[in-house]
Amino acid sequence: MQNPHNEIAADSRYTDVTGVLLAGGKSRRMGQDKAQLEFSGKTLFDRSLELLQEYFATVIIAGDRPDLMRPAIPSIADIYPGSALGGLHTGLQAATTDWIFVAPCDMPYPDQRIVERLLQCRTGFDAVVPRTFAGYEPVFALYHKNCLPEMEAMLQQNQFRIYDFYQRINIRYLDPPELPVGWQRSLININTPEQLAKIMEEKPMTPPVISIVAKSGTGKTTLLEKLIAELKQRGYKVGAVKHDAHSFSIDHEGKDSWRLTQAGADTMLITSPDKVAMVKQNPPDQEPLLTETIANYCADLDIVLTEGFKRSNMPKIEVHRRERSEKLLCRGEEYDPSLFGVASDSPLELDVPVFDINDATGLCDLIIKRFLT
Repeated sequence: MQNPHNEIAADSRYTDVTGVLLAGGKSRRMGQDKAQLEFSGKTLFDRSLELLQEYFATVIIAGDRPDLMRPAIPSIADIYPGSALGGLHTGLQAATTDWIFVAPCDMPYPDQRIVERLLQCRTGFDAVVPRTFAGYEPVFALYHKNCLPEMEAMLQQNQFRIYDFYQRINIRYLDPPELPVGWQRSLININTPEQLAKIMEEKPMTPPVISIVAKSGTGKTTLLEKLIAELKQRGYKVGAVKHDAHSFSIDHEGKDSWRLTQAGADTMLITSPDKVAMVKQNPPDQEPLLTETIANYCADLDIVLTEGFKRSNMPKIEVHRRERSEKLLCRGEEYDPSLFGVASDSPLELDVPVFDINDATGLCDLIIKRFLT
């Protein structure tokens, strides 16, 4: 078995793993093609495809679905149709790499963090599979070509049980303590009209929001940088929101994006292989509520850190430097009950925990204990 690359380089995708979209099912319980179902403006197929394309240089479709093919993404008919095991067999047979990562076409919230965890655990194993209280997740998992002989033997004997197959290979299970926060939502599959209706009725899930506040020149941005880096190192998906009381511009005069905005576009997007940027015009003097902004743009994150919003009722960490001011914003003339921590360059006697201004680790521990566990 080849030694894997255990980390994803910032400027490259895996070349020793093929992404495989499983699309050979008949969607009988749903009564219509699950791959083509739309959820939040995208088909379920496109949601899984985008995730695989983010990580893997090669992506194929396992199943006779020419309608889903894209340039450089072929559809491969199953040799043994009618089961998940047959789809895994198709992907491994067709792949030119030793490894495949499989994903189904019925996951509304496929999570890249689970992909990363699985990839990090593959050394020395034939497969890496999430295992939760509800059972195995065989169709959002990693498989090595070492699995092919046992798959072939079972399929030829009309044996299709994944559990029986797992008894024959060297498998690494990823149990809930090793899965990222929010894994329950990430591993949801939509199989019936009732499940689809339920998930469509759910209000958008929003992450906890914490505001870093301070008087100007105290070091809010510096602390934010450290907290973001620390949370990312621990595997969380982090959003950052900067509040500007004045008008600002990110599309500079003369640029194409500026010209499109000036022409009257209410929303202007710039896309590239690395990122997407959006300029959305607010109605005059009608800045949307922060809660609305978070729900619209940050629902896929674990936590959002903001800079500013000191008048809000969001949970707050205040940054304090004695040379800048003896008094705190949240424990000065006014008492702010939303304050739950302080980062200070000098000792303080307060009714909330006080950390050294450079102790991002301690502050991160506090945030995780209070909001992410």
